[in-house]
Amino acid sequence: MNEQIFTSDFMNKLEKLSISVKNMATYGLAGSRKSKAKGMSVEFSDYREYVPSDDFRRIDWNAYGRFKKLYIKLFMEEKEAVFRIFIDNSKSMSFNNKNITSLRLAAAFTYITLNNLDKVLINPLISNETGIFLGQGKNSFMKYISYLENIDFNNHETSFAGLKKMNFNGSGISIIISDLFTNENIEDVIKFLAFNKQQILVLHILSDEEMNPRIDGKLKMVDSETGQEKNLVITPRLLKKYRENVKRFSNNINDICSKYGASYVNIKSTDSIEKIILEDLIGTFIMI
Repeated sequence: MNEQIFTSDFMNKLEKLSISVKNMATYGLAGSRKSKAKGMSVEFSDYREYVPSDDFRRIDWNAYGRFKKLYIKLFMEEKEAVFRIFIDNSKSMSFNNKNITSLRLAAAFTYITLNNLDKVLINPLISNETGIFLGQGKNSFMKYISYLENIDFNNHETSFAGLKKMNFNGSGISIIISDLFTNENIEDVIKFLAFNKQQILVLHILSDEEMNPRIDGKLKMVDSETGQEKNLVITPRLLKKYRENVKRFSNNINDICSKYGASYVNIKSTDSIEKIILEDLIGTFIMI
């Protein structure tokens, strides 16, 4: 996987990118994001009156000369942003390279995050493991690649149950990569993330065959996740109704995301990682 995605040319392009973070980080280790916390970095933020417990070296003597009161300088502290990448590793994601596209996206976001000195956690939706942290900085990138390449997509039904039990401990960025084929209420998931002060990006991956099937005649359809079977006679009228339902399905998720301030992007599994990152997401979630 990494041999196909991360050519030197593509990595050079990723070097120039950052992810737009709407809410300033409020916790975490030192990083490159401006925080609401006041610290000792080089960017001046504000003044406040001196109290005996303050460091006298931070007193602004010029302000004292003007106001005859002791003030200290406050500076904007830089903190890391925390990115959580949720990967749907259900059985349906194995259809027509949706799993490969999802891993490529996760890898690209991981690289950009590490390059910007932020923290990334990998979360397979169906797993006993959550919040996999393998280090910070670009030197950790190959550890994440190794982990991503070993994610199992032979699980059955998509489940967001683990996500909804997580403790987020403050604001951050949550990226969901999924075909969203689930009986669960997607709105509950987005609402939960928004309640936990997450900036949300939903990458909705579907294959071309799922969006625009080219089949006809009598067929036995088997649900890859539930194993349920259904005999159908495929007609032009049925295909038209199916396409309308797929469009309605995507539009409904888009509306849910808009309601809670989340970003939604519909992605074809056959699209190249370069197109998705450098065209579809540039200017909205990813910045140069």
